[in-house]
Amino acid sequence: MAHSSSFRVRAGLAALGLLAVAAAQAASLNEPMAPEEFSACVQQLAGQTDLAGRPLARADFERIAGTAQYDDRVRQSLLVTTTEPTFWWDELAATTDEDRVEAGRAVLARSAPTLDRIEAQFGVPREIVIAIYGIETNFGPAQGKIPVLNAALSLACLRPCPETATARGSCSARERAFAAVRVVRDKRVPTEGWQGSWAGAFGRTQFEPDSFEQLAVDFDGDGIPDIIHSEPDAWATAANHLKQRGGWTMGAPVYIEVAIPPEQRAEFAATGKSIRLSDRAKPLSQWNAAGWRALAGDGTSQPLQVAGDPEAYPFLPVGLPGPAFLVTRNFDTLLRYNRSERYVMEVALLARKMAGGHDFVTPWPTDDPGLTRAQVHELQAWLVQKGYTEIVPDGVMGRRTRDAIEKERAAKGLPPGRRVGQRTVRLLMQPS
Repeated sequence: MAHSSSFRVRAGLAALGLLAVAAAQAASLNEPMAPEEFSACVQQLAGQTDLAGRPLARADFERIAGTAQYDDRVRQSLLVTTTEPTFWWDELAATTDEDRVEAGRAVLARSAPTLDRIEAQFGVPREIVIAIYGIETNFGPAQGKIPVLNAALSLACLRPCPETATARGSCSARERAFAAVRVVRDKRVPTEGWQGSWAGAFGRTQFEPDSFEQLAVDFDGDGIPDIIHSEPDAWATAANHLKQRGGWTMGAPVYIEVAIPPEQRAEFAATGKSIRLSDRAKPLSQWNAAGWRALAGDGTSQPLQVAGDPEAYPFLPVGLPGPAFLVTRNFDTLLRYNRSERYVMEVALLARKMAGGHDFVTPWPTDDPGLTRAQVHELQAWLVQKGYTEIVPDGVMGRRTRDAIEKERAAKGLPPGRRVGQRTVRLLMQPS
């Protein structure tokens, strides 16, 4: 469930549980893995097939994995997290912009009968399912361009398991590689052209091979769970994930933006990290009794009242000042789909906007908010005109775009940096 933007890189790392070690191990990623190193690693993995979470014969592994090739795009993607820090206000501005909201509403309208059936069978709102579809692959076309078998094996070799991972299925990177081999062995995907992200996720809703094995659904009735070509299968598989792993509470919001009582605000001051207090979960009625209030779209405060009085706990992405939320079990369920808090809020916000809801009320603590994809595209076209012909105007703030921004900021006498927002892009693009 990850691909080429800087957010997808970070989200992919989070899904692997690797963020804590990424910086410490960065030195090992400074050079591409030599062919002989990769071959030796594949052989080492072959000797560990008895540790696979599901049965996998060594002979099958050697036969299929022997066709794989090291892909250095995996290493390059792992490195991006240490060189391209991103901000909440950049990512949400791009991933939940009006273009994506309108595209999502069009999908909801054209596929209403199918989504009715998925919602009824799995108990997950259609807006959440289609928001996942939009965030993961931009409603289908951005499924990734790296052979999945190559990606899964390259990742397992670049991030080897600790020696203590001796239980079956105990190492996620290794298990992903084993699952990719099993998926090929069992002919569950096309042998040719099976492509996905650098982290080995594939299909319209970006499933990792091991999750695909366990949760794939044939919803269109053709006998094949096909998340690559079939929208109904991909949507139902995503809904099945949310139902089976954590459980979805129909009718409960993912988040409620709140106003925290003044006398309690000091506890939530910004620390440079998000504040997520899952051990403080209690019914919304108790938060209401403690003086917490929901924020309406016009900024007024209202009592915290939701049918069923679900439990919720505080989540502040950047601390105060900044948006504050109470999040429910549905937040945790989405977090099991992709272990990134930003990803969860992207999906939840996009779903709310598609359903006619509003953006966050509280502003982010910045004087330079993020750009929409259309604005990034405009910036990229300007950079191409300036001579940066290696840039493809695609609306994605990738490494080459950031390289050019860094040079143009220096040329304009702006403070050093590889980012622009609503304020700095005007400074960057104004005539000299």
